[in-house]
Amino acid sequence: MDPHNLTRAQVIALMEERDTLKEALRQMEQAMAPVMQLPREWRLTGCETKFLFAVRAVAPNVAHKERVLVAMYGVLDQDMPDQKVIDVYACKVRRKLMVAQTQIHVETVWGRGYRLSPESLARFDAAIESMRAPTTWPAGLPLLVAAE
Repeated sequence: MDPHNLTRAQVIALMEERDTLKEALRQMEQAMAPVMQLPREWRLTGCETKFLFAVRAVAPNVAHKERVLVAMYGVLDQDMPDQKVIDVYACKVRRKLMVAQTQIHVETVWGRGYRLSPESLARFDAAIESMRAPTTWPAGLPLLVAAE
């Protein structure tokens, strides 16, 4: 298709296809989003949680800012906020983790992105593991059955 000779109908069809693909991608990203929850005491917002999960996903390696942006906002496009927004989220997350006394530190790798040290990674994983519900019924705990 020659982009200089498109008819109005072809342009509209391409725009509809683009919108359909964007929606399909949004649904796939939503399906792939982590279903884990962070402790409420950390008081992280949705975007701050996405930031922390993006950094955790590549730990102990560096989460580059572009990758974090994609994890938080989806596909890179014109509507994407500036990369400096990630710096703001890093600052907020660090402050909230410090207030919650988690001993989890998000490190800055200058000019590249962010990472969790091996110690912080272990603390993060321990906090997540402690929130999981037991998969078996605890021994000695009576099972209550509703009467019919």
